[in-house]
Amino acid sequence: MSHSASNPSSGQPADSRASTKRLTIPAFFTAIGAIVLIASEIWLAALATIWAADGVLGLSVTGDIILAAIITPLALWATWMTVKLAINAERDPDGA
Repeated sequence: MSHSASNPSSGQPADSRASTKRLTIPAFFTAIGAIVLIASEIWLAALATIWAADGVLGLSVTGDIILAAIITPLALWATWMTVKLAINAERDPDGA
């Protein structure tokens, strides 16, 4: 069974649909702005968590390092997901 180059449901060739997923310059700057804003909040919350836990629990330097080793991967993951989601949202604003 052979497949044609166009999708009958959309009426557009597959090549033109792929070209609309490019990231334009204004969309790129919008994504960068969202990434910087949300990532700064993520990292400030991570630092505030370590600072508060140190104050409440009276941790030593070793305790601070262990707590940072636990929280840092979570903050890295949240930042990475923010980057992926912001870029995907700007590439395809309809969410398709």
